Amino acid sequence: MRIIILGLCLLALLGHARAELPQGASELSFQRSDGERMVLFTYRPAGAGLDAPVVIVLSGLLRNAATYRDEWREAADRYGYVVVAPRFSQRAYPGAEGYNLGRLNDRDGQPAPREKWAFTAIDELFEWLRSSGHTSRQRYYLYGNSAGCQFVHRMLTLLPDARVEAAVCAAAGWWTLPDRHIPWPYGLADAPVEVGSKELAELFARPLLVTVGAEDDADATPPPRHSPGADAQGSDRRQRAWFYYRSAHREASDLGLPFAWSFSRLPGVAHSGARTSRYAAVQFDAFERLGRFDLDQPQPQR
Repeated sequence: MRIIILGLCLLALLGHARAELPQGASELSFQRSDGERMVLFTYRPAGAGLDAPVVIVLSGLLRNAATYRDEWREAADRYGYVVVAPRFSQRAYPGAEGYNLGRLNDRDGQPAPREKWAFTAIDELFEWLRSSGHTSRQRYYLYGNSAGCQFVHRMLTLLPDARVEAAVCAAAGWWTLPDRHIPWPYGLADAPVEVGSKELAELFARPLLVTVGAEDDADATPPPRHSPGADAQGSDRRQRAWFYYRSAHREASDLGLPFAWSFSRLPGVAHSGARTSRYAAVQFDAFERLGRFDLDQPQPQR
C-alpha cells in the first residue's frame, strides 16, 4: 500500500512539473477569488519552459485581448516569452470606470472590496499560473497600451506591492498624477485608498518605462479625453505622457525618493498598439539581460 501511495504521489508531482501552458496560442478560463471567470489568451513558444519570462498584456479601448496576444507572438518566439492577455469584458467591467479606472466602485457607485477590483485580477491570475504549475517565475512583466496603460499605471499606484518585475506603459490618453493635492482621478487627493509616502516610494522604485509615439498627436484615433483635469496635462498623448513622467520625477525629488522610471518617444509611431508592443518586447529582453531598460536599443521598424 505504501508503495502504491508513493507511486501516486510521484505521478502527481511529475504531472505538476510538466504543467506548462499549451504550446502555441490557446484560450483558458480563469476563476477569480470571488468566483468571477475571465478568459485568458495565451501564447507559449516551442521550447519555453516553466522558467520562461511571463509577460501580461493589457489591451486598449476595444478590449481585444486576442489581437494583442497575436501581436506578441513573433516577439514571444524570438525572446522566449510566455504571453498572457486577460480579457476584461464590458459586461463585467463596464466602461472606463470598469477597466481604465480599475472597477474600484460597484454598479451603485459604492466602494468595491479590493478583491473585486480589476487591478487585483492581475496578481490573482499570476498566482493561479504559479499554483497550477504553469510557471516557476516569482514575478511578471506588465505591458499596457492606451486604455491598458491607464490600467497599468493606476494599478501600480494603488497596488505598489504587485508582483511586477518591470512595466512598460504606452500612450495613455490621460493619467492619474502621483500628486496628493490634485483630486482623484487626475491626482491622488481623495483617492479610493490612501497613497502615502511609503506607497509613493514603492511606486517610484518600480522599473517603469513610460513611452508614447512621437506622432501620437491631437489628430490620433481614438482621441484622448478632453476635460479640465485631462487638458491640464497637455493637449495630446505626447504632451500628457511627458507631463506625467516629469510630475512623478519632481515629486520623487521633492520627497528625496529614488526614482527608477524611464521615458521615451518613438519616432514615426502614431497611436499603434502593434508598434508599442514590439518596442516593449525589446525592452523586456533588455531588462532580462541587463536588469534595466536600454533606451539605446534600436526601435523595431515594422
